[in-house]
Amino acid sequence: MDFKKMDMHVHSCFSVEPVPRVSKVNFRPQETPEEIYQRAKAAGMDFVTITDHDTIDGCLDFLDRHPEAKDFVVGEEVSTQLPKSKLTVHINVYGHNEAQHRELQRLRDNAFEVAAYCKKEGLFFAWNHPFYRENLSTIEAQEFLALVDQVDVLETRNGGRMQALNVLAEELAVRFGKGMQGGSDTHTGHVGTVYTAVPCQDLEGFFAGILHGQSRVVGHHSTPRTFLVHNFLVGRRHVIDQHLRQASSLAERLRLKALGALALLLSPWIVRRHFSGQREMALLATSRLPQLARWSSMVTETV
Repeated sequence: MDFKKMDMHVHSCFSVEPVPRVSKVNFRPQETPEEIYQRAKAAGMDFVTITDHDTIDGCLDFLDRHPEAKDFVVGEEVSTQLPKSKLTVHINVYGHNEAQHRELQRLRDNAFEVAAYCKKEGLFFAWNHPFYRENLSTIEAQEFLALVDQVDVLETRNGGRMQALNVLAEELAVRFGKGMQGGSDTHTGHVGTVYTAVPCQDLEGFFAGILHGQSRVVGHHSTPRTFLVHNFLVGRRHVIDQHLRQASSLAERLRLKALGALALLLSPWIVRRHFSGQREMALLATSRLPQLARWSSMVTETV
């Protein structure tokens, strides 16, 4: 049976994220759902999804235009957290409808409730980049492992994460017998740089194959160079261009141009800080979770 491929973590222009520590400026990918689909197909993907942050509007927009697209599945990256430690948790959900989307958003303050709802509704879902940290949150081992117990699939390769974090995610999946998937997590149109391959014939078989341990995850980890070239510099240009088109005054245009120049000047420092934060999370994971302790020397060597 042939392997079918899908990049399971992709963002379109319907994802909107605030730029940290910069007021009134947000980042929105440039690519439309139509462009994402075309790029996925050009990259050899058999199936296509879009997993925008806390919305399925991009998916619905694409399906309104292409109701015949049987190789497309609705996706969404639900932003939630662990209630005790406040650890950021992003859960990708697939194949749901508008009513289910609204309920997922209602429950998003608690990752356990999101997972329980997905199971109740029979929705395929996965814990993205499980070692992701925001707002100085930490790992509480008992709480973290309780969510691992409730999730059947982990994202073990994310195109925006360094190798150490992806290796730790894969070790976690192997240790606890979880299904494994991967995706580019692209916000800049680089669809298919990481993908999941499953021996199957259709989408139903694709998701079933992941659950049955038949998936293969292929693609590149993030490095300082790829992050700078394919993520930060491209994103910086998109942010400035988008906001310049919307600027209503000369003062606002000058402010945006100054921010763009400052971001370019500080780009080496920003990249170092970005990867320093990932290394810090890797060290935290190996120190708090005994199951990952044997990888501590690998993480230390990357610091």
